[in-house]
Amino acid sequence: LVLLVVIIIAPFLFKDKLIQLVKEEANKSLNAKVDFGDFDLTLFSSFPDFRFKIQNVSVINVEPFAGDTLAYIKQLSFDLDIKSVIAGDKYKINSIIINEPHIQATISHDGKASWDIAKATVDTAKTEAPSDTTATKFAMTLKTLKINHANIVYNDIQGNTYAKLTDMNYTMGGDFTQDVFTLSNLLEIAETTVSYGGVGYLTKAKLHVKADVNMDMPNMKFTFKENEFDVN
Repeated sequence: LVLLVVIIIAPFLFKDKLIQLVKEEANKSLNAKVDFGDFDLTLFSSFPDFRFKIQNVSVINVEPFAGDTLAYIKQLSFDLDIKSVIAGDKYKINSIIINEPHIQATISHDGKASWDIAKATVDTAKTEAPSDTTATKFAMTLKTLKINHANIVYNDIQGNTYAKLTDMNYTMGGDFTQDVFTLSNLLEIAETTVSYGGVGYLTKAKLHVKADVNMDMPNMKFTFKENEFDVN
């Protein structure tokens, strides 16, 4: 009974604080206009982690791509370590789920990239600034990353390169808190179109890639264990 009460009440206690933190992090870190829809925090579907959901996330470019939508995500979810949320120091992100993202990545005629929106950090060694204002309140202890039903367009005007990925699904699994672990990757794309210099290399091709990689982080040694690659 006590556990059930905690599961019901805890999200209400921390929801407003997490919403404020997400908005602050976005404004602090990105040189773009970021808008959010509804926020939700629950323990029911992800216990013992908190699941923090954000609906209708959009990232709108400023100059030199003013008004262009860099990204729109129907739903963005984070699973947060419950102890880190209660402590309130560093919020540990255990998993990320991105549902139905639409990405429009562009390189202009003069080589500027539309996704280059990160604000410059303060070099405290060369300035008298008291602290790095871009320090984040979130820490990655990632074990799962999922991207569901993504549509991505890459348009390099300068390099005359174009790529379009339709209905892309990607799952990554691995415990990055460990020194040695297996990183699993599964990528499936319903339609892949790629052209370079006006020549089409792939047209609505179906892509399937599976790769398991042994990650030896202390020695920076990465070994492929199992691989599948199919293009139709």
